Amino acid sequence: MYEGGYSDFRFGLNATEHCHSLATTRGGSTKTAASNEIVQGSKVTFSKMSNFWKSTIGKALSKIQQNFKSKEQKEQEELMEQLKTTKIRAVSVPNSTVLPTDVVRVAVKRSGLIGSPLRTDRVQEIARNLKRWYVRKGYILHSVTGATLKPESATAEITVEEPIVSENPVRITACKEMIIDDEEILTFRQYQKKHSERKTFKHDRIQKKDLNTTLVETPERTKASKVANALRLEPGKPFQWHDNRWQKIATSGVFSRILRASPERTPDGSIALQVYVTEPPPRHLEYGFGKSLYTGTWEGEIDFEHQNLFGGGETVGLMVRRGTKDEAASYRLRYSDERFGLEGGYDFEIFNDFIGDQGEESNEEEPSPAHDYHLDSLLDRRGATFRLRNPIDPRVIQNSVASTSLERTSTRTGLHESIGSTTLTLGPFRKSLPMEARSSFSTTVTGGTRLAEKEGSENPSFLNANFLPYSSISATARQVLPFNTHQGGKITPILALQHTIATSTFNLPRHEAKAMGVAAQIRGASPDGHASSSLKGTAEVRFPFNAPRVGSGAVIFFGDWFYVQENRKSPFYAKSCIGVGFRKNLQGLPLKYDISYSNEKKIKCMFGLGPDFDA
Repeated sequence: MYEGGYSDFRFGLNATEHCHSLATTRGGSTKTAASNEIVQGSKVTFSKMSNFWKSTIGKALSKIQQNFKSKEQKEQEELMEQLKTTKIRAVSVPNSTVLPTDVVRVAVKRSGLIGSPLRTDRVQEIARNLKRWYVRKGYILHSVTGATLKPESATAEITVEEPIVSENPVRITACKEMIIDDEEILTFRQYQKKHSERKTFKHDRIQKKDLNTTLVETPERTKASKVANALRLEPGKPFQWHDNRWQKIATSGVFSRILRASPERTPDGSIALQVYVTEPPPRHLEYGFGKSLYTGTWEGEIDFEHQNLFGGGETVGLMVRRGTKDEAASYRLRYSDERFGLEGGYDFEIFNDFIGDQGEESNEEEPSPAHDYHLDSLLDRRGATFRLRNPIDPRVIQNSVASTSLERTSTRTGLHESIGSTTLTLGPFRKSLPMEARSSFSTTVTGGTRLAEKEGSENPSFLNANFLPYSSISATARQVLPFNTHQGGKITPILALQHTIATSTFNLPRHEAKAMGVAAQIRGASPDGHASSSLKGTAEVRFPFNAPRVGSGAVIFFGDWFYVQENRKSPFYAKSCIGVGFRKNLQGLPLKYDISYSNEKKIKCMFGLGPDFDA
């Protein structure tokens, strides 16, 4: 014990001597174990001494630094210590101009920030909730940038960045695709002319994909201010993106291609929408043929249009039609501003339509008396129509059109009748059904008044006219039902249904009654003249095909029927038919050929143009 005590005492004084004495007085394994104990003890002691001196020196340096710190630094450190323990009582977003109070309150509640110290993870949770609201409302560039604490009120202030719209909200750069040929930039027409003059390549067909093209900036026809108004971008207001409105603009026809469209920051920090586009030619001349609404005969048509007249998609056009048996041509002069397909679009039309309707009891051998409007043959109708697109808020009714028309009809003997009417069309309302089926519904309501001259009146005037009010309504429902869903690229048969009902009151104008009769026509038969009420149905089973040489098309089996009432006093009569048809697109023209067998035991072949009805 003593030796050990002495040895311990000596270790504190001289560890080397102690180790040497143990090594000389002890032998074997006893000496090795003692040496290990001494080494371990020395390490522990050294570590304690090192920590002691580090602590002592650190405290001394801290006191020295504290004495030399500025007052501001001391206050900042005290504030940081206070931030770690201060519990948040309230949260505010003082620099936001769009965030509703309820949205901020919900975001704060979800983060759990109230009643706890200001922490990064809780602030990030608030930022995520507010960002989701920003994006949902179209504020795609808005974001949360940070948070600060007001110690005196224990309030956390969330700072946000809400960019505003530039003085020029939209900037349009129009481009034109041109050809680089032998270091010369040519238009397609110039290149085609140059190409045709080359004898070597005179009969070669020009493939656009093989040409070296570039985009050259050209003056734009579409006005940026009108696009900005359609997008509801106002200078100085927060930048809000309406994707549905942009899609309407993009598909309105004012742009042929949109190369790029993105919001960009201007030098003053505001946001402008930069759009790079190509624009289509503004003038179009089209021709075709179809069936007259009032006479049901084939007629040719020439239509001239000038689009994007004032930079907002406005159109002015002239259409001239004439049937094979018409005595005079029909024409329509129209001006329309569709407002890129958004709400508020309208069009104004002046028309002169050849009707060619015969009186109720007139024939060629016995001319109609000149004093009876109802027995005289109608010649034409002249007037004007104003239509307003989406007069009802699209959030209530997605598609609606209201129109007002003033017209005057004339007979072959010079009698006249004035008609004023208002029409409201609702729909089509489209709906997706299970198993890839679709349906749609639309309806039209018309109300008007006829001003007919009184019989025997020597001085025809507005005061001597008979007021004959009338109204009509029609509705159409369509369904397209695949027999099974498309699997593995297989083509499936389709069942297509269409039903239309129309009815009217007394005093329906004669040309409108004739139009209702024409509209009720089915493939195998037609109504016997005018109609005041009708019910028409069509059912088709379509079998699409894709043959190696013929290409794609469809074979259909159909059944048509109708019930028609000629006037309010006559009974309903019915006609029906069944048949088979062939559909084929040829050079972009949808051709239709049908063979039908009616309940009148007649076979009828019909040729037409146009796509089949769809839901």
